[in-house]
Amino acid sequence: MFKRGGIYGIRLHRADGEGPDVCPCLVVSNNVSNEFSPVVTIIPLSFTNLDNIYDFETLLPASGSGLDRDAKISSHVLITIDKTSVVGDRTGFLNKTIMNKVEKALRLQLGLDDTPVFTKG
Repeated sequence: MFKRGGIYGIRLHRADGEGPDVCPCLVVSNNVSNEFSPVVTIIPLSFTNLDNIYDFETLLPASGSGLDRDAKISSHVLITIDKTSVVGDRTGFLNKTIMNKVEKALRLQLGLDDTPVFTKG
């Protein structure tokens, strides 16, 4: 079963239209849904531009996550996929401290925080 906070290899189609690549992704859907639903919600990990982490992103240090190098998740790239796209077993897992940071970034991205929304005018 897929677990929230787990990192799994996911077969994703590339933006350039080429065939699918296997990309490490973080599962963010809840565990009840992960157990009973045919789909799972994920965020792909990125290994580039780690010097610039925005509020809607979270740095994932390699130590303690099961990754072989640092990465980041960008909460604006939220994807729900069929579970058949998952390749292999879990390769890592985020601890509660880092997962709390991911959740904060998701709340900001989805407008679920009590923080004011800035508008022009």
